[in-house]
Amino acid sequence: MIVLVGLSHRTAPIRVREQLAVSAASVPGQLKELLSGGVVSEALIVSTCNRVEAVVVAPDTVPPETAIDAAVRSMLGPRNELASHLYRHRALDAVRHLFRVTASLDSLVVGEPQILGQVKSAYEQARSAGSVGRTLNRLMPRAIRAAKRVRTETGLGAGQISVPSVAVELAQQIFGDLSGRRVALLGSGEMGELAAKLLVNAGAELIVLARNEESGGMLAERMGGSYRPLDQMSATLRDVDVVVTATSASQPVILKSHVKAAIHRRRRGPLFLIDLAVPRDIDSSVESLREVFLYNVDDLSKIVAESKHSRQKEAVRAEEILGEELEEYERSASVAQVTPTVVALRDRMKQVLDWELERSLKSKLKHLGPVERDAVEQMLEAAVKRMMHTPSARLREIAADDSGDGEMQMNLEVLSDLFDLGSDEPVSHRASRAPSASPPSKKDDPQK
Repeated sequence: MIVLVGLSHRTAPIRVREQLAVSAASVPGQLKELLSGGVVSEALIVSTCNRVEAVVVAPDTVPPETAIDAAVRSMLGPRNELASHLYRHRALDAVRHLFRVTASLDSLVVGEPQILGQVKSAYEQARSAGSVGRTLNRLMPRAIRAAKRVRTETGLGAGQISVPSVAVELAQQIFGDLSGRRVALLGSGEMGELAAKLLVNAGAELIVLARNEESGGMLAERMGGSYRPLDQMSATLRDVDVVVTATSASQPVILKSHVKAAIHRRRRGPLFLIDLAVPRDIDSSVESLREVFLYNVDDLSKIVAESKHSRQKEAVRAEEILGEELEEYERSASVAQVTPTVVALRDRMKQVLDWELERSLKSKLKHLGPVERDAVEQMLEAAVKRMMHTPSARLREIAADDSGDGEMQMNLEVLSDLFDLGSDEPVSHRASRAPSASPPSKKDDPQK
C-alpha cells in the first residue's frame, strides 16, 4: 500500500510550512526513523519551499491508517496542533497526487520546471539512504516519465515560469526598467542562481552576499557581478535597491537591526525585499519599517493567479497525459503483483523435477556419465520453461484486466494453496509423507 502525507502552499501558510521544513541534511535521519518502526517498508521525502511530503510504502498486512499515522508522527513530531494542515492520500489517490506534483500541476507557479529536479533529488537521496524498494523503484520513474511527457507534449512550461521569475517580474512592476538598479542576492543554490540570471538579464547590477567565498565568488563571477562576505550585510543593504534571498538557513539571516541600520543612511529610496526561502530568511518584523517593502513566496500568489489563465488549456492537456500514465501505472502494478506467484510456481516445479532427477540418478539412471546427466538437466530446465509459459502469460493477462474487486488476489491465493507455494518444506519431506498411489497387494485384498 502506497501512502502520501504532506502539506503545501494550498493547505498551509508560510508560518506553518517553515516549522515543518526538512533540510537536506536531516532527510536521511528522518527516513531511517520512518523505517525503524516496522510499519513502513519504503519511504522518500520531498521538501521544497512550497511543500513537505512523505511518500511511504507499507506491507499489505499493515492497515493504511497505521501507515498514515506513522508518516504523520514523523512529520509533525510534537507539533500535533499543525495536523489540520496535512492532507493524506492512499493507493491510487497517492499516486495521482505524486504525478501532479512532479508535473508541476500542483505548484504555486503551474508549469515551473524546478519541482521535477527536486523530486528526482528526493528519489536519489532516498535510494542512497536505502529506503527505496521494489514499489518506489517502479513508481518514481513512472512519475518522472509522466512529468517529462507533460513538458514535451504541452506548452505548460513555455517561457520563464518559476518562483524566481515571478519575483523578478514583481521587481520590474515596482521599479520599471531594472537597468542601473543594484540587486543583492543571498543564496547560491539552484533557486538563487536562477534569480541571479534573471536579474542580470533584466539589466540589474548584481552583488552576491554569501558566507562561503568560494561558492559566492564563483556565482558572482559567472553572472558578471561582485561578491561580498555576509558580515557586510548592513552596508550592502544601504547600497542596493532590491534584495532577493533563497538560502537554506533554519533561522532569519536578515534581521530588523540590519535593515534599520541601513535605512538611516540610505540615499536610494525604498528598499524592496523578496524572500524566496522556507524557512524565511528575512525577519518579518522589518515590514514595519518605513520605505521597506517585504514579499515572501505566499505574497507572489496574485501575480501567479494572473498568469494561470493563459496556461489553463495546456493544463487540461497535461491532466489528460497524467491520466494516461496513471492508467498505465495501475495496469503494470496489477501485472507486477502476479510475479511473486509465477516465480514461486516455477521454483516449485523445478524443485519437484530436481528431486525426481536426483532419485533417478541414484537408481535407474546411475549409469549416466557427466555429459548425459548435463543433457537431462538441460532438458528438465527447458520443460519447466515450456510448462510455465502459458500459465505465466495467462496470469499477466488476467492481472492487466483486473477490475480491482479483489478477484485477482483470490485467484493467486487459490493457486498458492493448490501448489503449496507458501511452504518452505523440501519436496522430499512431503513426498515421504504422501500416501502411496500403488494398488494394494493381494494379501491385503479382503476379496482374495
